[in-house]
Amino acid sequence: MSRRIIAVSLLAIAGLALGACKSNSTSSASPAGGATHAATGSTAKGAAPAADINACSLLSVADASSLVGKQYTTATPKTIATGQDACTYDIPDDSQLVIIVYQPNSGVSMDMMASVNDGKPISGVGDKAIIGDIELDAQVGDKLIAVQGAGGSLGGDQAKAVAVAKAVIAALN
Repeated sequence: MSRRIIAVSLLAIAGLALGACKSNSTSSASPAGGATHAATGSTAKGAAPAADINACSLLSVADASSLVGKQYTTATPKTIATGQDACTYDIPDDSQLVIIVYQPNSGVSMDMMASVNDGKPISGVGDKAIIGDIELDAQVGDKLIAVQGAGGSLGGDQAKAVAVAKAVIAALN
């Protein structure tokens, strides 16, 4: 397994652990000023948690197939952890396209994503984005998205990952 795949896996595990800690925490302590820092900014103390997003509702199977050039047959939504919602698009040869939406209460930040994705910055995708061999990560307002596996590994055709990310961003807005 490559170091990048291990790093992305560790990011997902860290997000799961952080989400579990947040959901089981009974402490109401917060930094000075009463704000708690989240994925891309801060939210006021006592703010309602963001609702889960059905990530599959952001991109249909037909649209995913058209953008990537593969015939996906199913799209399966999954809440990974608090504020982390994914959609996995499958095809019979076991290839997958995975879209993950990270909300402010996920505990995941763009800096955290950049630390495991040694990609390069790209413009024109959300407010800020980086792309590497494993995934495209983008910030859109207070949310983050990850696009994994468009066209096989992203190193194969990054333009497909960009097209998928732009479609997801348009649906979020």
